[in-house]
Amino acid sequence: MKPQEPSHIPSLAELADSQTIENLIERKRRNLEAIFDAVPVGLLLLDENLTVVRVNDAIRKLVGKDYHEIINRAIGHALDCKTIAIEKTICGLGQYCKKCPLKQNIRKVFETSQPVNGLEFQSQTHFQDRALKPWFSLSVEPVTIEGKKHIVVCLNDITEKKLAEEKLLETMELKSQFISTVSHELRTPLTALSQGLDIVLNGEAGKINEKQKQFLQLSKRNVDRLGLLVNDVLDIQKFESGRMKLDFAPNNMAQTAKEVVHTMALTAKKAGIRLSAEIENVSPSVFDRNKIIQMLTNLLSNAIKFTPAGGKVSLQVQNQNDEIVITVSDTGLGIPKSDLCKVFQRFYRVKRPGKEISGTGLGLSIVAQIVSFHGGRIMVDSEIDKGTTFTVYLPRAATVEDLAVVLTKTG
Repeated sequence: MKPQEPSHIPSLAELADSQTIENLIERKRRNLEAIFDAVPVGLLLLDENLTVVRVNDAIRKLVGKDYHEIINRAIGHALDCKTIAIEKTICGLGQYCKKCPLKQNIRKVFETSQPVNGLEFQSQTHFQDRALKPWFSLSVEPVTIEGKKHIVVCLNDITEKKLAEEKLLETMELKSQFISTVSHELRTPLTALSQGLDIVLNGEAGKINEKQKQFLQLSKRNVDRLGLLVNDVLDIQKFESGRMKLDFAPNNMAQTAKEVVHTMALTAKKAGIRLSAEIENVSPSVFDRNKIIQMLTNLLSNAIKFTPAGGKVSLQVQNQNDEIVITVSDTGLGIPKSDLCKVFQRFYRVKRPGKEISGTGLGLSIVAQIVSFHGGRIMVDSEIDKGTTFTVYLPRAATVEDLAVVLTKTG
């Protein structure tokens, strides 16, 4: 019989190397665990049975349990789901389990291996020591550990953030209601003031001298200006709150534009501005006629206001593919390049030292809202002391249904 060869006995050097490797692996494992625990948002490692393999300290604090009460438990039990406690059932068989966004997305990631990132949801249940149903931001990432599928669940409690957002929305709504109420209450006395001044200026209340007429005309201009401001504020509030009702119907853009030019001609003449128009006979389209008139009036009024006497303002309306293109150009003061991105903001006015011109800073914001509500877009180009050009692109929708499709796509 052949003598059996003695088995290999590791040398001291080999044992030392093996021990070193094990120590190195252990140190790395502890470092990773320390990092895992230090992450300020909740992290859970789950296996394919949705059993919790590991959690970090943020999860432990969230549910108020020790690690041994969380590890090796189904996720619902680990997170102390109140539905389970109330219904005396196991995780997955409760009333809300099929609708549970947490479990739905965890299973989805296991099935598809596609991560879920930043999903915000409000839990249908809540933890036993909390009165409010919490909000979470959920991210789920698939991982493979020792050849087996696992997932890392990042669960960030954003309840306080959501409550703050709700409070902010309530405050903004109160502010909006207050502004609307005050604006509406101002309308009646302003109308009465304007009508009273007209009566006196027309001499219906008796003869007035030239000096009195000058002061009354100044008062009338300021009352009318305040009335326009009130109307602008109300329009902005309606647009931003979604309460603005638009009357979409088939209309003729060319005819509408010509009417606005005719209306603004006297204003331009008084300012010493040459107003010109180049309007193509575009086919009928669907739009809110009154709002488009308001948009064109605002653009032309701005152009005239910011163009010195002797300058030119032009309006152009033309077809371009499936759009109606409206261009308002002037030879006025111009807008600095740094301000072009801000001109459509509420109450924003370009600072022009030595050339300040009165205004509310709402006109262009309203223009942008009207364009947006028509599924269009607006662009501006300008050069200091050479002029400004606003270009509006509106979809040439043939019917109200066509415009509804456009608005759905752009919304």
